[in-house]
Amino acid sequence: DDQSGYIIYYQRIPPPPQHGPPPGSFMLEIEGCPPPEDDERGPPKQDPKITVKGQHTTKGATLTFTFKLESNDKTLTKDKVHMVKASQDHKTSPVRFTLTYEVSSDSKTITGTAVADSVTCDDQSGYLIYYDKLPPPPHHETRMRFKRQPRPPPGGFMIDVKGCSHY
Repeated sequence: DDQSGYIIYYQRIPPPPQHGPPPGSFMLEIEGCPPPEDDERGPPKQDPKITVKGQHTTKGATLTFTFKLESNDKTLTKDKVHMVKASQDHKTSPVRFTLTYEVSSDSKTITGTAVADSVTCDDQSGYLIYYDKLPPPPHHETRMRFKRQPRPPPGGFMIDVKGCSHY
């Protein structure tokens, strides 16, 4: 897991360069480990793949939803699956939901179920499901993009509560 590309920077993550590796970057290669699968066009593919949809509910309701983690290579364990509530400043806090997991017989898929009783406006937020380690906050580009809403990171989703104001 430690064999990867890394970057050392001061204060701000530098923008991606037009050609070649960014200044301050290096590759950690570990003897005896297979080389990482490089994708020159962007970040490595997410493994495990996390599938979850945005949720819509009403105040006072019980919200139940499922999510899935799937891997081609890794043996997945439920004790490494985490869900956190995210804030605008990329801080996280524990969720108050009841979480249960079902691991497939080959340990390549985990199906999770989350249950939130008596949903409140405080539950309306962004959430993140991740495996093993919390990913770093997304890098925001300095130039303007013409998208209305930023896309959530892999494993990210929103809970929208009808009757609560949007932030």
